[in-house]
Amino acid sequence: MPKTIDNPAQLKLDLFELQPVTARAENIPEIVHPRPQPLRIPNLKLADKLDKLAATMQKTIDAKLHPAIANQNITARRSRIAASMREEGQQLALIQRWLEGLAQAHRTGICPARFAKIDNRKQLEDFATVHRWDREDSKYLKDCFTYGYSIIERLAQFGIKSSAEAIATVERLNELCHSPAPEIDRSVEKANELRRRAIYTKVPDFFPTPPAIIDRMLRLARIEPAHQVLEPSAGAGDICLALRQLGVERIDCFEVNNVLREALTLLSFEASGWDFLTTTPQPIYDRVVMNPPFSKDAHIDHVRAAYDWLALGGELVAVLPNGYRDSRITQRREFADWLDSLGANNYNNPADAFTKSDRSTGVSTHLIHLKR
Repeated sequence: MPKTIDNPAQLKLDLFELQPVTARAENIPEIVHPRPQPLRIPNLKLADKLDKLAATMQKTIDAKLHPAIANQNITARRSRIAASMREEGQQLALIQRWLEGLAQAHRTGICPARFAKIDNRKQLEDFATVHRWDREDSKYLKDCFTYGYSIIERLAQFGIKSSAEAIATVERLNELCHSPAPEIDRSVEKANELRRRAIYTKVPDFFPTPPAIIDRMLRLARIEPAHQVLEPSAGAGDICLALRQLGVERIDCFEVNNVLREALTLLSFEASGWDFLTTTPQPIYDRVVMNPPFSKDAHIDHVRAAYDWLALGGELVAVLPNGYRDSRITQRREFADWLDSLGANNYNNPADAFTKSDRSTGVSTHLIHLKR
């Protein structure tokens, strides 16, 4: 039945009444708003300048990381100076990497606005300081913002107002570097410092074996990677490190001095004990390589005892002082006879061999080679 219209005004309202509309998803086009991309504006002139700055730093970095003073006779003062110079060299190397990273960022037009005005290495020194404080978990990083150190005024120029922002900025600088930061093995650095301390404090009987003599010893011993080797008076690990470089994995050692034992531990050599003379011999070693203590003829007992640690077919090479064969002292003559009875071979070292040790001495020496 047709609808009766009683009120013409109602008809007008009905005609314009909003009706629900059910849309079909497949008919509605997806609208994608493109993500705004950063504006890339290369700055080739600044990129070239930063690259040149980084390149000119290399000579200074090399001199700092390998200070000439470290090659002089080791003293406490020289050791402190050398350590400080190496630390400066590491800081400069870090700044050099940042300069190279910033140069590349300017070249490709993606340099963050925060770093856009950096055009010299001086502006990066504070970030290198923040990096060092963060690495060392130093209280200075927090204190500088708490107590208003002068560094915060310079960091504020980069919009940095807290230690967290300072660390984040350093991390951002690192991200700009295409090559990973060189890993600095702090354990080796600490071991070397302990070695230097043992030298300038004159630890008794610690005279590091010169590299040329170590090389000769290992060639005489015919070291193979599969050998199990004992160093019964390991010192700071000079001989042990040379063995490791040859691929030897089973290296055992003894050391009586606490400072030197700590150095060995830092180098991942776990000393089997303190004094191997008081330890029951275990004849399990393919090779024994040693530079025993010389004072009070201690080398005699050390070599005799070390021989008992050799497995059948094993070989021993040791550094010994000259003169015991012509001595009137019975213990020395008996030692010479014992070596002869075992068919020991003797090889003279250059007269000045140990003057080239890091702890120089004029004692003349030779090598002996024993087989069991």
